[in-house]
Amino acid sequence: MLVRLDKFLADQNFGTRKHVKKIIRNHTITIDDKLIKDPDFKFNPELQRVFIDGELIEYQSHIYILLNKPEGYICSTIDESYPSVLNLIDAQYQKRARLVGRLDVDTTGVLLITDNGKLNNKLIHPNSGLEKEYLVTYNRNLNDTDLQILSSKIDLYDDGIVQAKKVEQVSLNQAKITITEGKYHQIKRMAKRAYLEVIKLDRIRLANLTYGDLKQGEYRFLTEEEIENLKSLVKMEEE
Repeated sequence: MLVRLDKFLADQNFGTRKHVKKIIRNHTITIDDKLIKDPDFKFNPELQRVFIDGELIEYQSHIYILLNKPEGYICSTIDESYPSVLNLIDAQYQKRARLVGRLDVDTTGVLLITDNGKLNNKLIHPNSGLEKEYLVTYNRNLNDTDLQILSSKIDLYDDGIVQAKKVEQVSLNQAKITITEGKYHQIKRMAKRAYLEVIKLDRIRLANLTYGDLKQGEYRFLTEEEIENLKSLVKMEEE
């Protein structure tokens, strides 16, 4: 895969094409120990190493970030009435980042961020069957009738009929609910059918991904095994 030097630097978040041309002019850039001053110079970043002023530029074809989203942030690429969750990751990744699905401003937990558009589209497709598990805190204690309703098929009218894959009560007013549909406000709308109100919602798992020891607002990069597992779940062929 050959790529132009100016495009490579722009994709690695060194600035716009215009800005990286200045970097190429004013800094010492070497590729395979050869000094390069031509922005149009083409090379294979997967096989050749780029140094700027002696510092190796790590090549990343795609980024895969797992964020433990806190309350008070919106799943948008720009700041609106609340700050964007992208403010929580390093600036060098923000330009490339795209959110895999959305969480409400008051919902916390697992949020996946990537610039792999093909994988993103497959993960958010309605037929992906991707499991999303939530820890739900309700405004009152749960009874058997509540659990039966939450476990049954529920008509969301304009969004059709949904049914949780699993409902497990974990405390008097809490349950773990696993869904695969991902309809708008689905967990909250399901609660209303049982005359319940969701007062806290935390996504604790997305497919095989959990936030583990990550504190709210912290993030980490996915491992190669986790990435391959996601691709396998949505039957994505190797690129």
